[in-house]
Amino acid sequence: MSRGWTKVEDDNDGILTVRAGEENRAMEYVVLDADDKPERVERAAELALTAGGGRGAGWITLATDDREARIEQLEDLGLEVQREQDWLMTIQLSEQPALKLSDRYSLHSEVESDLIITRATLHGGVVSSGRMAVVGEDAVADRIETDPAHRRRGLGSAVMASLVETAAAQGAKRGILIASIDGLRLYRSLGWKVVADIVIARSR
Repeated sequence: MSRGWTKVEDDNDGILTVRAGEENRAMEYVVLDADDKPERVERAAELALTAGGGRGAGWITLATDDREARIEQLEDLGLEVQREQDWLMTIQLSEQPALKLSDRYSLHSEVESDLIITRATLHGGVVSSGRMAVVGEDAVADRIETDPAHRRRGLGSAVMASLVETAAAQGAKRGILIASIDGLRLYRSLGWKVVADIVIARSR
């Protein structure tokens, strides 16, 4: 939802289909038990390879404990695998610490439907921001970004704390995110835990 996703469907056989709003993504297929159900990966690959129709690529996101095996499987199925390392992380929102931002900066959060957007500003300019989509009792964090000139000042932590506080006020209990290598240290410092590797691939 934070990237223009308009609908998420469960086909009742373990594949989540995300109707994407981004220009380069027609559909995204998510398999959370890729190691136990490799046949689901095969079916998701078939869907991704036929999803584009001129509207962008079909994508697959897999949660796995055997990253190399899933990469090999996806490549054998004809998909292009993103080689950057990502991780699936989670936390009970009540366990993330509350943090206070330096008085130099201002922090603002707004809620648009089920999407929370938080921005840290300095002299009116945005220097850090993040989003969190609330889906039932889950809150999915995304696009946590800080201007390079303002890093190592607690801005990312403060943005995350504000997102979590707002999501909890809306009834969310569990936080979920996909972390890159750049964000892994930040999220771990806030108590988030890695539960699986993430492998992302797209149709060629």
